[in-house]
Amino acid sequence: MIPEGISPEDWKPLQEAAMKVVNASLSGDSALDENSTKELFFLLDGLEEKYGRVSALISTRADFSPDPGEAINLYEEVLDGESDETTRILALQSLVTLLIEEKSGDQLIESRLAELKEISKEDSPEWEEYLDLLEEYHLS
Repeated sequence: MIPEGISPEDWKPLQEAAMKVVNASLSGDSALDENSTKELFFLLDGLEEKYGRVSALISTRADFSPDPGEAINLYEEVLDGESDETTRILALQSLVTLLIEEKSGDQLIESRLAELKEISKEDSPEWEEYLDLLEEYHLS
């Protein structure tokens, strides 16, 4: 899926770079992983320069950030400026996962879980993810 406002010609190299990062990470080659990540962030920098702070670019940066604190801030930025429901759901799922992993404050986690519950439709994959996150939170 190509995000609205970004040309396919610009998005495809970013997708390819993201796949390189995933493959490098799975291979266990830390030097390759580091170089692939640098390439991805270089592409993101150029696209942000061209398109501005677009949610899809911010989310991609958050998805691959090695710093959980930075990723949390980036997902929060997406949520502060995004009205598209699908984008909000995906950002919330990623944010809540990180908040749980980082053992962030209960009030923040519960607030974001409530927001995710509110916009997820029952009996949907999003609802199942919400229930999984709720269970993970209660087990942590």
